[in-house]
Amino acid sequence: MGKRIFNSTIFSLFASALIIFLVNRASLCSEQAKRKTLDEVLLAIEKADGEFKTMRANIAITRTIPLLDSTEVSRGKMQYKKPDRLHLKFDPPRDEVNIIDGKHLWIYHPKAKQVEKYAVNKGEHTAQNIHFFGFGYGESVASAKKDYTISLADTMEAGKKCFYALDLTPKSASSQYAKIRLWIEEGVWLPVKIELHESGGEVVNLIEFESITLNSRMSDKLFMFDPPKGVEIIEPF
Repeated sequence: MGKRIFNSTIFSLFASALIIFLVNRASLCSEQAKRKTLDEVLLAIEKADGEFKTMRANIAITRTIPLLDSTEVSRGKMQYKKPDRLHLKFDPPRDEVNIIDGKHLWIYHPKAKQVEKYAVNKGEHTAQNIHFFGFGYGESVASAKKDYTISLADTMEAGKKCFYALDLTPKSASSQYAKIRLWIEEGVWLPVKIELHESGGEVVNLIEFESITLNSRMSDKLFMFDPPKGVEIIEPF
């Protein structure tokens, strides 16, 4: 699932008035403020993750291949419900709908009248990408540590906001991604940007979340896909 999603789709996955968390944005870093250690950041992520159930956000996905001087940007709206429900609608010209219903990933191309169907519980094509997205948005820190070496790479200020960059290096040599970087906003303690480095850095996928809203009501019907009449179902795997 992963490569298909980030090559010309996304997650199709793994993250809304920031209800609880917007109030906490007063905890911003400054030159005088005490920067947090890696353990403190991970503890804050664990706490924030435990307090949210759903997420809505505008999403921008940028896929860059430096050797080919190629950059592709896709924008859309995402709705996510723990632990494994996702609805992602891309704006034109991509004009595509990705739905994860807990068992399958559906990648719907309305103009072509085709939908790709992938199992999300079988094989590396699905599990790996759900895992990386889940860290900070549903996956526990302890679980992530089993598969990744986590380090605090950088701390950056932008206006009155502070961001911590966490690098996740896969422990498995067969991992699709050589490195994953999560940008965590202080006070919110959830990822607002995810960088995925493929092929030793030759391909970079950047996922950015904006206008995040947490814990709004979402019906499970939103995450069900009923193929329209006349739509061809393709099952690549």
